[in-house]
Amino acid sequence: MSKQKGFLLRLSEDDRNRARAIAAKTGYSENRLYAELIHDGLLIQEQISYYAALKNTGATIPKEEVMEILAKTPASPPDPADLL
Repeated sequence: MSKQKGFLLRLSEDDRNRARAIAAKTGYSENRLYAELIHDGLLIQEQISYYAALKNTGATIPKEEVMEILAKTPASPPDPADLL
């Protein structure tokens, strides 16, 4: 387990009040709410970076190669769980 260190988080009074209200509604402490929001935000940023890297990689593959790969996949209807 990593050692936790504190740091000063500067928020506008408006944002702090919004956070307090959310923490109260969810039963979280402010500290836990901030920690979870930061954690979730980091995950989102990592996913955005990952998808950007995939997009860049995909852009380097010639369309013909992609179409050859897709032609090898069997045609089948979507799984019912995937339908909207």
